[in-house]
Parts: sequence; structure tokens; C-alpha cells
Amino acid sequence: MKFKTPARAFLLVLLGGTAAVAQPAAFPDRNVLLVVAGNPGGGLDLTARALEQTMLETRLYPTGFVLKHMGGAGGNLAKSYVHQRSGDPYTLYVESNRIYVNKLVGTIHLDHHDLTPIARLITEYLVWVVRADSPFKSAKEVLDKLKASPGSVVFGVGTLPSNDQMNILRPALAYGIDPKQVKIVIFKSGGDLMIQLLGGHVPVISTGLSEAIEQVKAGRARVLTVSGPKPLEELPGVPTWRSLGINVEILHWRGLFAPPKTPASAVKYWDQTLAKMVNTDSWKKALDRHGWYDAYAGSTQFRKDLDAEAKVYAQILDQLGMLKPAVK
Repeated sequence: MKFKTPARAFLLVLLGGTAAVAQPAAFPDRNVLLVVAGNPGGGLDLTARALEQTMLETRLYPTGFVLKHMGGAGGNLAKSYVHQRSGDPYTLYVESNRIYVNKLVGTIHLDHHDLTPIARLITEYLVWVVRADSPFKSAKEVLDKLKASPGSVVFGVGTLPSNDQMNILRPALAYGIDPKQVKIVIFKSGGDLMIQLLGGHVPVISTGLSEAIEQVKAGRARVLTVSGPKPLEELPGVPTWRSLGINVEILHWRGLFAPPKTPASAVKYWDQTLAKMVNTDSWKKALDRHGWYDAYAGSTQFRKDLDAEAKVYAQILDQLGMLKPAVK
């Protein structure tokens, strides 16, 4: 029989202890990198900060978040960056339906199938906004001027392609205006867009309500129309496209994605944690503060909804002459 010497026994204990320490910790055990596909002040940034604040107040996430803003290229910079972090469970990414629209219009080869859908969090509605002293008193006045001269009104948006853009082109098309002749100027983000409007650099902007509501409340801007299915209580007297006889309705959701090959255990963790978060008072206060609406969907349902939406948008973009082969 062979006996362990004291030195050998100590070595085995030491190695065993080292092996135990080296075992991976249970997820999560450190901060999450939260990539925002836009600049500070825009709707994606507001969503990310609301998520961060709610997680902090409720202590549902044990550590914290580090925000990384990557505006530009219609969200493609952020998408490419997250795609390259394959398998990293400590990266999340805040985006809108540009996740699939950008591939449809040919600006990138990636869409939601190349990432990991985690959750749809909120939706809001899009609005046409003018300065308080604008000569335009209604959306119909703008459309009538466009119909007489399609290039006579310049619109501002935070990014292209986007729902902001669709909220201009789809009503124009439904009103009998050639959408290809409508002039749209791109600014850095929703926050910068409002600055440009108030500075008199563009007469009408299309943006999310959360990006405009503070200036509207302050009396510096007015909303001409909203893209929702019915008028909103916070915007008394403001018509929807449908109430104007224009068959357009656009929801402007924002959701979370993770890199490709994110471990199933991490996806399950977020499904469970976010399902709890959206029912907290802290999150509900954030919805009220920004004029958002609950649109929570977990990873499985979110993935199905993305597939269905992409098919609808492909048809719309084809009708607008904007559907293009994906860039390789």
C-alpha cells in the first residue's frame, strides 16, 4: 500500500482548493455592459436608463450596469459591436425595430436572427412635432402643402431607416403623395433632433413621444398627430392618423438583445428577472414619466413577434420602393 507523504498531501489539498476557486461563478456575478444604439437623450438612452434605475431601486440585479452609447449608422455600429461579442452573457443591447429593418433596406447583413432576442420592454407612439409658434396648425395642413409641392416641407428624424421615417412616408403615401419626393434630414439622435427643431433648423420632426413630451409640457413645442390606435389622454385634442382618415398605425417599441450564442441559462435568468421587473412600482413610474406603454414579451414570444413584424415591414418597404438586398 502506498501512503501519501505530508508534502504530497498538502499539494493535493492545495490543488484541490485551487480547482474549487477556479470554478465559474453562477450567473450573474458582475456588471453588465448595456450597449445603447443611440446617443444620450434619445429614446433608446431613456429606455436603458429607466432599466438601470429600476434594477438599482428594486435590487433585482445584484451588481449593476455600465452604459456604452454607440450612435451612428442607423444603429449598425452597435449591432456589429454586439454581434462580435458572441457568447458573452454580460452584454445587453437596447434597440428598436431597426434590428430587422436595416437588413431589409440593405444597410447591413445582420438582423435579429444573428443576435439573441431577450425581451420587448415598452412601446410608445410616434408624433409629428412643430415649434409652438409654427404656422402649421394640423397634420393635414402639412400634408396638403406636401401634396401641392412634395419638397416644400423638410422633416427631421433621429436616424434612418427608422419608425420615425415610416411615420412620415406611410401617411404621405396614404395621402397620395410620392414618398420618394419627401425631404427628410437625419440628425444624431432624438435628443439632438428636438434641439434642431427648437432652433428653427427644421419645421417638422417625427419622433417618439417620450423625446418630445417635456418640451410640449413646457409650451415650446406642439404635437400635430400621434401614430397610436386611439387618442392619448396626455395629448388632449391631438388626432391619430386613423381619426384623420389615414389608415396608418405605428407602434414604436424598444427591447433588449444579447450577443449570438448567449448561454441558455443567461436567457432564462433575464426571462425570470425582467418578468418581475415590469411589475414593480418603480418600472410603472418610469412608464408614466416617459409616456410609455407596457409591451413586455419574454424571449420566446419576442422572437416570434420579430419574425412576424419583419414579414409585414418587408411588404411595406417593397411598396415604398425601399426593399433592397442585404449588404454582405
